[in-house]
Amino acid sequence: MTNLHTESAFQQAIEAAERLSVDERLMLLEVLQQRIQQTKRQELVSEIAAVREEYHAGNVRFGSVGDFMAELDEA
Repeated sequence: MTNLHTESAFQQAIEAAERLSVDERLMLLEVLQQRIQQTKRQELVSEIAAVREEYHAGNVRFGSVGDFMAELDEA
């Protein structure tokens, strides 16, 4: 049911965008691209913080690919 609601909202957004002038669509595109970039930056900052936390907690180890594969074989 959520999928149908999402598709409906997406379709509504497309239809609303189609009612805009070409210049307005270009501005909308620019705004959306900027917001997507900001969201990706925020996600990256969160991921970096999580990795740093794991590192400081001692849950990060370093080694070669061979070391990693050997550890997988042991598990």
